[in-house]
Amino acid sequence: MLSLDIYAWIQENRECVELGFIKKIYQLDESSFLLKIYTDKTRSLYINLRGWIYFDERETPLEPSMFVMFLRKRFGGRRIIKFEQIDFDRIVRFQMDNGYELIFELFSEGNVIVVKNGVIERAYRERVWRHRAVLRGEGYVPPPQRHNPLGEDVCEVVNSSRYDMVRTLALEFNLGRYAEEVCTRAGVDKNKKGVEGDECERIKKAIRSIFNFHGGYVYEDFFSPFPLSGRTPVKIFSTFNDALREYGKKKVNEESEEVLRLRRRMEEQRKLAEEFSKDEEKARKIGDLIYGHFQEIAELLEKARRGEIEYDRKNRKLKVEIEGEEIVLDINKSVGENASKYYEKAKKMKEKAKGALEAIKKSEMEIEALKKKEKRDERKKVLRRRRFWFEKYRWFITSEGILVIAGRDAKTNEEVVKKHLGDKDLYMHADIHGAPSVVIKSEGKEIGEKSIEEAAQFAVSMSKAWNAGFGNLAAYWVYPSQVSKMGESGEYVARGAWVVHGKRNYIHHVPLQLAIGEVEYQGVKMVMCGAVNSVISRTSEYVVIAPGDIDKNVFAKKIAKIFGIPVEEALKLLPPGGIRIMEKKGLKID
Repeated sequence: MLSLDIYAWIQENRECVELGFIKKIYQLDESSFLLKIYTDKTRSLYINLRGWIYFDERETPLEPSMFVMFLRKRFGGRRIIKFEQIDFDRIVRFQMDNGYELIFELFSEGNVIVVKNGVIERAYRERVWRHRAVLRGEGYVPPPQRHNPLGEDVCEVVNSSRYDMVRTLALEFNLGRYAEEVCTRAGVDKNKKGVEGDECERIKKAIRSIFNFHGGYVYEDFFSPFPLSGRTPVKIFSTFNDALREYGKKKVNEESEEVLRLRRRMEEQRKLAEEFSKDEEKARKIGDLIYGHFQEIAELLEKARRGEIEYDRKNRKLKVEIEGEEIVLDINKSVGENASKYYEKAKKMKEKAKGALEAIKKSEMEIEALKKKEKRDERKKVLRRRRFWFEKYRWFITSEGILVIAGRDAKTNEEVVKKHLGDKDLYMHADIHGAPSVVIKSEGKEIGEKSIEEAAQFAVSMSKAWNAGFGNLAAYWVYPSQVSKMGESGEYVARGAWVVHGKRNYIHHVPLQLAIGEVEYQGVKMVMCGAVNSVISRTSEYVVIAPGDIDKNVFAKKIAKIFGIPVEEALKLLPPGGIRIMEKKGLKID
């Protein structure tokens, strides 16, 4: 969930949390917690530290972890006075009637922080960064605050940013993927820098409009608390919570049964490690108590040996209570020997805890190895997959689901137009000599502005401008009737070349950038190199590239290894020239 998603969920569900009582807290696994909250009825609030919060029923463990026992002591049965999001970030805070605060940070690996009077009493994960420290005894400080998207400084921030419009809105205002929706609603070029004229007010109005939440919308690869422009949801729900629950189940089911089995085993190992640590702590404490009350215990042992006090004569054991701790003493042993027995037990428990932690690490490695194997197996299927007719050309699928094809050479440049340019299609070309003919296929669908913009980026990136190191270039599109082999009288039109007549519809300052990722098309997984937004709208693992100094052949080998495809196939996907990595997500690539 992004910051806006959390904001929307709280707006929808605040009254189901505030003034309610926390009845019980559970830890489901390493990163998931469940809070039973009673207001008008009891609801189960699922919180995953990797970025999820919504009401959902989950199976709860029988035994609480040590951390959960601590949370229950502080928050069990207490009333929630206030429930809020901190600084429009992925952080939620429960303020309780006993002065405590329970804070969940839902980014990166996540954290749970217990705060009293502004000071951290305990953290699930203690961490230190350059700008803050999450440590016991330190004051709680949230991460550095971004700008509020509903604030008055939107235009000032946009105009002073070194990024283009969409990245500034995404990064500086925590809007993430919704930044593109703002640009679309405002009718502002997402790739431009700064605002001019009435664009400032249009941007502000568009931002306010996306804060108008109603229901929940699940798309093929994400979700939102409002309908997105140009996208058709797979399912619409009356509440955002229902949409999150549906999407959350879909994500959980993506892990195989074998991976889930290993995760369950790892949780059991984690519980054992906690139990062994608890036993070690107790045994060491008893050993210390025996030495701390040396004289008193020596006298008790002597009295037992003389028969002056009762003890278990069969097993020769004497039970005593010291400082609230029950201690079993062997009357055949001295005080020092009894203490040593407990210290020896503590040592054994420490070794067992260490063994359990090593087993957890081994399980984590097994899960990682299994997931890699499953990915390799999946990619082997890609090699044996069905092949589509358009793969003989350069191709990609736009974020609106429109197929775009382009020629690879003179022969295929001739073919894409002669064989595949239909009456309802569009013809696109970069404004430079030495660029492929690009056909935007309608196939019965309406070709939207997004598809045209993405096809323009594809056209300029696959031209010789890439090898020349251009940063941006213009492209134009025309209707099929404007494309022919009829030049001026006596003009020779070479094979693969086409003549464009009439008005050209230009798109200026198109950045030379592409993205590569594995996508699904008609139920088939395949590696796609296309316009940046077309790829990132279809997969969460991708790499964004621009013209650069990395040799194309070297980069192709890396891509081939990552996606499990032949190097030759990777080479066919890439643009004509050196590569520079601009951004990567979910992929390990240098």
